[in-house]
Amino acid sequence: MRSNLAYMSFCLIVLAFWSAPSGYAQQGIIKGRVKAEGGKALEGVRVQAVNVADKQEKHQTQTDEKGEFELNGLRTGAYVLTFEQPGFRTFVTRAVEVTNGETLKLRRPIELTREREPYALVRGAVFTSEGFSLPNATVIIERLDGSKRFKSEKTSGEGGIFAFRLPPDPATYRITARARGFQSSSIEVVVDSGDEVRQVALSLEREK
Repeated sequence: MRSNLAYMSFCLIVLAFWSAPSGYAQQGIIKGRVKAEGGKALEGVRVQAVNVADKQEKHQTQTDEKGEFELNGLRTGAYVLTFEQPGFRTFVTRAVEVTNGETLKLRRPIELTREREPYALVRGAVFTSEGFSLPNATVIIERLDGSKRFKSEKTSGEGGIFAFRLPPDPATYRITARARGFQSSSIEVVVDSGDEVRQVALSLEREK
C-alpha cells in the first residue's frame, strides 16, 4: 500500500513538473516604453492589449516612473495596443504578434502627442484705399469686454496678411491697422468660441 502511495506521489510530482512549463509556454509578454513626443518618460499611461481574433481577451497595465510597461499572460496571436493619458492624444498601434513563451519588446518608445488646446483665429489683410496690399503695417488687437485683458501686436507680412491666435472664450475685439503715410483704421470682431476662424480686411486711406 505504501509503495502504491509513493508511486502515485512520484507521478503527481512528475506531472506537475512537466505541466508547469507547458502552462507557462502558453503565455507571451509585451514590453515597451512610453514618453511624451520629444520629451521625457510618461508615468501612469494606461496600456491595453486587445486580441484581434478574440476581442473579449483584454490585458491592461500602467507605465511606471520610467515610462516602462509589461503586459503578461498573453496567448499566441495578434494584439492591438492602445495608450491613453489625460492631456495626450490616444495612440493605437498596428497589430503585433505574440508567441508562446516569448517576450516581445517594442523596438522604439511609444511617443504620445499632447492634445491641442482649443483656440480662435482671427486673420486678415491690410490694403490701401486703392485696393493694393499693404505689408509692414502695424496691426494691433485688443479685447474690449470681460475681465480678461488681451492685447497683441504684429506686422503685416507679404500681401498685407496677418493672423492672431486668441483664447477660446467668447469676446469682442478691436483690430487696428497703422502704417506710415496712412490714416489708421479699426474694425471690431466678435469671437463666439474656440476652433473658430474669423476673416477681416482693413483699408487705409492715404494721409493728405
